[in-house]
Amino acid sequence: MEDVLRMVERIQIRKMRHRRRSSWRLIVPLFLAILFPLSERGVCIAQEAPSTVQAENSYILGNREFARGNVAAALPHLEKAVELAPDNDGYKNTLAVALNNEALRLAKEGKTLDAAKYLERAVALKPEDKDLLGNFSQVVQQALSLPDERFSISDKIVLLKKNASLQPDNEQLQKQLAALTNNLAVHGAKSTPAQKAVESLVQALSLDPTNQKIKKNLATAYCNLAAEKSKNAAYESEVELLRKALELAPQESAATQALARALSNLAVQKGESGDIQGQIDLLKESLQLSPNDPVTKKNLAAAYHNLAVSDRIQMSMSQRAAYLEKSLELDPKNKAAAKSLAHYMVAEAVVEAKGSHIQKATNLLEKALKLDPDNKGARANLGAIFHNLALKKGEAGALDEEIRLLQRAAALDSSNEQIKNDLALAYNDYGVELGKKGDFKQEMAYLLKAAKLLPGNKIIHENIEMAKKRKTAKESPQNRDAEKKKN
Repeated sequence: MEDVLRMVERIQIRKMRHRRRSSWRLIVPLFLAILFPLSERGVCIAQEAPSTVQAENSYILGNREFARGNVAAALPHLEKAVELAPDNDGYKNTLAVALNNEALRLAKEGKTLDAAKYLERAVALKPEDKDLLGNFSQVVQQALSLPDERFSISDKIVLLKKNASLQPDNEQLQKQLAALTNNLAVHGAKSTPAQKAVESLVQALSLDPTNQKIKKNLATAYCNLAAEKSKNAAYESEVELLRKALELAPQESAATQALARALSNLAVQKGESGDIQGQIDLLKESLQLSPNDPVTKKNLAAAYHNLAVSDRIQMSMSQRAAYLEKSLELDPKNKAAAKSLAHYMVAEAVVEAKGSHIQKATNLLEKALKLDPDNKGARANLGAIFHNLALKKGEAGALDEEIRLLQRAAALDSSNEQIKNDLALAYNDYGVELGKKGDFKQEMAYLLKAAKLLPGNKIIHENIEMAKKRKTAKESPQNRDAEKKKN
């Protein structure tokens, strides 16, 4: 996934239907009959507080200019009066009317932004006045239609926010504000910090929660911010952001793959901190998102191995073996897991053997040797089992089966002198039995095998000599003539 994903095209703002020009309300002020004696310069002569006197004088001067239709000249005086007497509703009402009418003039001249500023001030003085609010809403809509080069998106948002705050129940204004906020984030996607883009789009979605384009753009913004977190190895934050992205856009494959990688990377950090179970949970989730990822498979196999061999976690040998089997299912070539599993199988086999469960012990040891052919414990213990079984067969007179089992034992544990001795004696006994049956050739063959294993054994050598004599006697002319007469 590229570091910066392209956002959806800007949202077309649904403009509120403009009123016709004739719908502007020119508000006529109700002038107060104020009778004050004036000096030659028109300044009130009265024994009142200076600020009150100044306010009244300013109001009179402003009223005079307003009555003459000179609104621009009236405004400074009326504003001064309100400044000096901010609680005087009469002064505020007159100033609000003057501001409205001046805004009307500016709007007719095409000076929309200036008109908006005057009406914003008027509405601030009389927020409950529906005519003022209607005029302000109309000029705001006109301002929104201006090109972005003339009136920036950010300035449009500020103006629309003011209008929306005055009409909190107007859903159309909320959606317009959402669209503008979205467009600002999209317009500056390359230059705006990812965190700022996310904040703007979260705000936009809160204003228009069902807007699919905003959802997709916010998901993209989350992905872009997540990519920044990944560069700084802040994988936990990356995972959180990508989860949010997929909540908004569940079918976004790039976000899915990014989350799988982030989970795998976070899992490595968990493992390094000693949280093996947490590591396993994250890797399993990663594999659910990307089932064929070879790196994640190997990491999960390694995590199962580490959990199985950990001495900080209490579990039975069978549980450890189960985790190691899972490790090998994911990574059959993991030699460390194979050796560890063989080790636990040998230990479990010893327990089974002590409990006289010889067949279970044998099966475990044979599996251990398939995993780790050089495992000395497995070879020695399996050799010991075959050795013991062989002796029992010998005692029962099954000499050929005794030899077979001793041969397997010797192949597994070639350094075991006792097995070698018993195998030699088994060869000797079996050879003697064959000699008794007249099979001197096979008798000699087994006796020689016995002598090779125990070259210093006198009994074996004596049996060899006796076998030679019997063979010689059988092959003598007298013996052959005797055999012919019998036939």
